[in-house]
Amino acid sequence: MTEIAQNHRPLKVDVMVTLERDELAGGHVKCWERFAEAAVALPEELDLTLHFLAERDGVERLAGNVRFRNHAAALGTRDLRFIRHGGGHTDLARFHRGLMHSLAGSDVVHATEFFSFGRTAIAYAERSGCGLVASIHTDVPRFTRVYAAEVIRRLAGKWGACFLNEYLRLPERISRFIDAGIDRCLARCDRVLVSKREDRDRLVPVLSPARISMLRRGIDRDGFSPVHRDRARLAHAFGIPPERPVLLFVGRIDSTKSALVMAEAAHRLLGEGVDLQVVAVGEGEDRGPIGELLGDRATLPGALPQKELAWLYASADLFVFPSMTEVSPNVVLEAKASGLPVVVAAQHGGGQFVARPGFDGVVLDSQDPSLWAEAITPLLRSPEARFAMSGHARRWAETAWPGWRDVLIEDLIPAWRKAAAKAA
Repeated sequence: MTEIAQNHRPLKVDVMVTLERDELAGGHVKCWERFAEAAVALPEELDLTLHFLAERDGVERLAGNVRFRNHAAALGTRDLRFIRHGGGHTDLARFHRGLMHSLAGSDVVHATEFFSFGRTAIAYAERSGCGLVASIHTDVPRFTRVYAAEVIRRLAGKWGACFLNEYLRLPERISRFIDAGIDRCLARCDRVLVSKREDRDRLVPVLSPARISMLRRGIDRDGFSPVHRDRARLAHAFGIPPERPVLLFVGRIDSTKSALVMAEAAHRLLGEGVDLQVVAVGEGEDRGPIGELLGDRATLPGALPQKELAWLYASADLFVFPSMTEVSPNVVLEAKASGLPVVVAAQHGGGQFVARPGFDGVVLDSQDPSLWAEAITPLLRSPEARFAMSGHARRWAETAWPGWRDVLIEDLIPAWRKAAAKAA
């Protein structure tokens, strides 16, 4: 038993994730699955239930002290045909009665967003007096701006969208409204966990600094490792010659992740005679444009389960991720653990996971494809430079960043216990 558990009964915690859980789910869902797996080894400290969306209600037991509980949506976005995006479907209802009943006896409820489940968690905590914790996993206001603009374009047509998006700036107005609502919800929490300094600084006017703490993401160093490299398998699966350098992108292939910045940079390099192949894993509206732009130099396998990603990471040569809508991108950690040099965006991107730019990764404060091409070129032309950065990336993952169990014990459980103690 660790020091956290001494003189304590197991803490009963319910975590709300208003997203669907399957093998193709994104990083928000995957990180809580990893925390659940880590909690299995702590039965004397933690009784953990994770709540997810599903087609029907049900319970899946991971261990005696850990379980996944599924709830059918009350007002699911899957049923709203005008909403099409790759961010995962959620529940827009203001309250979920079935979830409310399932929270009985909880010491702490933890909201990871403020859709149906998060709002219900607040209602339960205020009614029962239990501890209330929240964590920020997604830059919801930034996503809202992008997706609102896309929905308006589909519904209003070219000229209507121009008026609503450009003249009235409706997506920005909606984003500010969402942002203010999230801040009001966070202000009602006993503890708030953030994953980047920008969020901490932004919340200081809303919350006292004592109520804010950091939540890191863990690394699975065995699951993601250079030992899984298999260029023969890559050649067999996708027809990529073993000697051709591979640029890898993993995530939603749309404007929220700036996937076209990566593709346009690759297109420039191909035009200069640089040999390369782009492998972009994921779904999204920019898959078609990327395929058209790069032709047979684009490999687009769609979304892949986690077990397939490990060997793909290790078999690539560079990880290129221009996204500027990130809170804590798991994919950058997975790439570094796999021994990949990472080329990432500075602001709201993966730059937080590069300790020494130019040493264990490359960080760009721009969305100009020509600058991304310029940054990628030296690593493509010099296998020695690529190999050196690869080694530095893997060593950083091995020595400077925690595993999932470490984060559970050091970041999450202390925050949950403080919230429970305050409620008591």
